[in-house]
Amino acid sequence: MLARRASPQALLDELQAAEAAGADALGHWLATCSDPALRGGLRVIQARDAAHARMAQRRLAALGATPRQEVSRQLAQLCGVLAAPDVSNRSKLAILLSRFPSEKSDPVSTLLHELDDDETRALLETIRDDDRASVRWLHDVGAMLGTGEEPALPSPTASLLRFLDAYRAAEEAGAAVIGAWGGVCALPGLRGGLDTIAEREATHAALLAARLEELGGVVLMNLRDDVLDAAHAQLASRDVPDEEKLATVLARFADDDLVARPVREVADALDDDPETREMLRVIAAGEAATFSWLRSYRRAMSEQPRGVSLRVLDGGR
Repeated sequence: MLARRASPQALLDELQAAEAAGADALGHWLATCSDPALRGGLRVIQARDAAHARMAQRRLAALGATPRQEVSRQLAQLCGVLAAPDVSNRSKLAILLSRFPSEKSDPVSTLLHELDDDETRALLETIRDDDRASVRWLHDVGAMLGTGEEPALPSPTASLLRFLDAYRAAEEAGAAVIGAWGGVCALPGLRGGLDTIAEREATHAALLAARLEELGGVVLMNLRDDVLDAAHAQLASRDVPDEEKLATVLARFADDDLVARPVREVADALDDDPETREMLRVIAAGEAATFSWLRSYRRAMSEQPRGVSLRVLDGGR
C-alpha cells in the first residue's frame, strides 16, 4: 500500500520500491514455477513490475529527487513467501490474492486526484491499469493450475511463430513511435500516460521475442519503413496538435475490446501451449488498457474548459 501522502515524490518513491521488490520476488517464483499457465502470466506481470519501477525512478529523477524508500515489513514478508521455492503455487497465489481481494482494491485513487502534477498522476494511473489487469488475471488463473509434472515444450505451428514475430515487430515499432510522441507531447497529463504505454509495448515486444526463441522461432520481421516513417511523421511531429494525434490513434478501433480481440483469439486456440496462451491473454489486457486510457483522456479533454488542469476521472472509464 502506498503512503497516504499526496506528494508526487513520496508516491513515486514508495511505488518504485514496491514494484522493484515485487519484480524480484516474482523472478524467484518464476525460476521454480512448474505450472505453465501460471508461469505465462507471471512472466508478463514480473516484466511490467520491473518496468514500473524504472518509470517511477525516472520520474523521481525528473522531479529532482532520488529513491530512498524501502519496502514495508509486511510487503517484504509477502515477497519472501513468493520467492520461497518450498511454498506451493496454490499457497503463493492464495496469499497474494488475500492482499488484493479484487481488481478494484485501490488505496490510492483519492490521493491521485489530489496530486497537483498532471504528468505524475497520469503515469501512476496507467501503471495502476497494469496492476488491475494483473490482479484480475491472478484471480482467474487459480482454476487453471495443474497438479502434474512439468509438460514437454509444445511443438508450435508455423503460423503461431509468424504471429509472435509479427506481433513482436508491431509492439517494438509501437514503443518507438509512442516514445517519440511522448518526447514532443505538449500536455503533461498525456505525456505521463504515453511514458507508461511506450514502456508497456517495449515490455511486450521483449516478452514475445523471448517466447518466440524458446519455441524455436527466429526474430525476422520488421514493420515496413514507409509505415514507420508515416507514423513518425504524424505522431513525432511538434506541428501536429496532440488532440489530432489522439484522434488518429483512436480511429483505428471503434472500441477498446477490438484491439485485444485478435490476440485473445490466437490465445484461445492454444490449449496445448498454456504458457504462451496466458502470456498472450495478459498482454491483450494491456493493449485494451492502452486504448481505454487514451479514449478516457480524450473524453476528459473535450469536457474540460481550456486552461483547466486535466484530471482523468475513474468514473469516465
